[in-house]
Amino acid sequence: MPAVVRGGRRQASAPAPAQGKAQGKGSAKPAGKRPAGRKAAGPAGKSSVIGSVAVPNELRAWFAVVIVVVLLGVVLFTGQRAQALGGAVTGFADSRLAAMGLKLQNIRLVGVSDEAEPAIKRALKKTLTAGQPIALLDLKKLQAEIEAVGWVKEASVRRQLPGLLVVSIVERPRLAVWQYRGRDTVIDDQGHIIPEAQASRFLDLPLVVGEGANETANDILQLMQTRPALMQKTYALVRVDTRRWDVHLKNGAIIKLPALNQEQALNTLDTLMVRQRVLDQGFAEIDLLDPEALVVVPIEAHPNL
Repeated sequence: MPAVVRGGRRQASAPAPAQGKAQGKGSAKPAGKRPAGRKAAGPAGKSSVIGSVAVPNELRAWFAVVIVVVLLGVVLFTGQRAQALGGAVTGFADSRLAAMGLKLQNIRLVGVSDEAEPAIKRALKKTLTAGQPIALLDLKKLQAEIEAVGWVKEASVRRQLPGLLVVSIVERPRLAVWQYRGRDTVIDDQGHIIPEAQASRFLDLPLVVGEGANETANDILQLMQTRPALMQKTYALVRVDTRRWDVHLKNGAIIKLPALNQEQALNTLDTLMVRQRVLDQGFAEIDLLDPEALVVVPIEAHPNL
């Protein structure tokens, strides 16, 4: 229906300049000449014209989005009384955005490993469907869905019109495999379990064992990883009484570390490894609990070896 402007003033048409001869009653009015400086309208679909300013399709799209958002705001403000209007507005928004090509066509994942990709895709499928209007997506809700995945530490989601959704991921670092109560799980650097990670697929990660080992694994592993020769000989790090660590070597020997001053004890061990090749002497235990004394137990004296 044509729009009606109330209270407006109708401008009088300017009198036509004299042409010499009067036109007959039945003759059609000649088309007026195009004013100087104004170009003819371009091909349909490329741009719309407001006055003499051409507006690109992308700007038209954003105008439509703004209109839709305003209408949706009106609907929300009026509450239950505007349910029918809300349905009409949503339908109008869907159809207009789809007609302009602003619908979800592709999703790009950035920073996602092969292990984490299946779980992240499952989370996306809960909210997204191909062809839905991309401008109406709730990005905050989508971000929360992705960050609920155990692999994910942080996520960001952005639109790239007309139809691409870019999902950037920062994954939780895989720190170690934690063995406790007969169960092996993968933990991150904060000691949190990554539920989707299968421990059997991460055999290259260090093994930490015992109650509370997950909570303090990062500290001891930082000390151990600066000692690659020792780390290479290590089979597992075992938490004892939730207070201290035993280092279990691949040859069956055990290195007992104190609850405090662990770095000092490891420095002592470093010196013994260089000067006396203590790890190659066939000791069952190397006790570093007392910073003033070194206690070693030969294999022959160890009941379990």
